[in-house]
Amino acid sequence: MQTRIFGGRHKHNPFESPAEFATGTTDQVNAEISKGNHMVAWGYPSKIDSEMNRLSRNENPEASWTWAKAMPSSNPERATYFKRNPLYNADGIGFSEDASDEVTERFMDYMDWLHTEEGMVFRTYGIEGVTYTKEGGNYVFTEQMSSPLKSEGKTLTNYGFVVFGRQHPNMNEYYYSYLAELEKTFLNREGYYYFNSPVMTYTDEESSELADITTSLNQTAQQYYAQFIMGYLDPENDKDWDSYIQTMKKLGLDRFCEIRTQVYERCNKK
Repeated sequence: MQTRIFGGRHKHNPFESPAEFATGTTDQVNAEISKGNHMVAWGYPSKIDSEMNRLSRNENPEASWTWAKAMPSSNPERATYFKRNPLYNADGIGFSEDASDEVTERFMDYMDWLHTEEGMVFRTYGIEGVTYTKEGGNYVFTEQMSSPLKSEGKTLTNYGFVVFGRQHPNMNEYYYSYLAELEKTFLNREGYYYFNSPVMTYTDEESSELADITTSLNQTAQQYYAQFIMGYLDPENDKDWDSYIQTMKKLGLDRFCEIRTQVYERCNKK
């Protein structure tokens, strides 16, 4: 997540002008964090120690970020939802059509093993005494290794490891305690639910047409979002909102919805 929304000391905007807010690069944003011109950030909780605290302490040695326990919402009475990763994945595991049954079965046996306790430790930490040591109930990377607490050092790929498989749960419990807390907080929150993305298989023609429309829609939506956020337009004003919707329709919003609906109905027949 490269895009972040910041509030700050000066009109809740760390940048000198609204245009900078809308077009700020990651480096520009990080530079402003280092100056202390910020209060709120939107990003991965894993960046708290590795990025937010590290940069903020250039200005304030006592800076200590924490993740918000509440989800920002214009309507907090409604349920909180979370979109899970799809059951299929563009960079997931695949097999060649000429793979033999023996090769496929051996690979699946290996995948099964990677989800055992031994396999998860191997996939996450590597080899005991070489890349990690056991300290009580925790697995701790050795000094020469990089870790969530230290960016410098070797990684498991330096030892020839392939990193697919399931991460050992101890990783978050030991290195990212707030991630374990975050998971428990939201999973136990009233009204919390999640859904799996449906399978959507497009024809070449559908993919080509949708790609062109999506590019235009995304670019225009981002432009309107920036104007809404900075107060140039008001989403509660019918004229401003209708202008946004009509502009999107001219760029193919209706056709976008039509294609997506057709594909969904075709691929998810009961």
